[in-house]
Amino acid sequence: MPRLSAQPTSVKRRFRRSECRGTPDDWEPRTDQVPVACHLTEEEKMTAAPPCPQPQNFNILTGFLTPGSDTGPGALDGSISVDVLDPTEGNESVRAVEITDPWSLEVDWCICGRFADLICGCWCVQVFIDDIDGVGPTSGLLGSARVSVDSGTVAEGEDTATKCFEYTFTFPAGSVGAGVYNLVVLITLSTSDCDDPGRLVQDMVGWAVIPVVVFFDESAPFCPSSD
Repeated sequence: MPRLSAQPTSVKRRFRRSECRGTPDDWEPRTDQVPVACHLTEEEKMTAAPPCPQPQNFNILTGFLTPGSDTGPGALDGSISVDVLDPTEGNESVRAVEITDPWSLEVDWCICGRFADLICGCWCVQVFIDDIDGVGPTSGLLGSARVSVDSGTVAEGEDTATKCFEYTFTFPAGSVGAGVYNLVVLITLSTSDCDDPGRLVQDMVGWAVIPVVVFFDESAPFCPSSD
């Protein structure tokens, strides 16, 4: 009976002329393989033009850590959202503000889960601003507020609850100098009431980042040189 050998055996394969000879332009296409090369015109290589009108992208970066985060969803979770509003235009959502106009920042957040109705104390909501153009003169803490947990709206469910809160910061004209910035909102919780706040609750922090907000000055020089 023939025995199989464990020794490696070389296999010869005869290449077709269309596979190995000539230049790419001379190769003959085969129906059983993807074309080897694709030659694009200069027009095809260019990036496609953006749609116009283009939908505004006001996405933010968010996160919310709670003492129940390590146990998985359902025990105690949190969520947060923020938005820059123009009170001169019916509180329209904006990402560009004229420095001579007032503006607002609305912060909304919720906690939910089986242990949400046990949370008590005082929330601290802070707004930080930082220039990303290296020119804007405003940075650091822009505003802060204390919000009682008792002020939240509650929605009860079966073995769960959701508490939601809202606070709107109002900033006068000239509160931020002309420049390009990002805004960061930070939320923490104290175990005591807002009149006499105690220690912070560990592992209870929410944050939201608006990556770009432009504060512009119409009277500034147009398109200054980088020199």
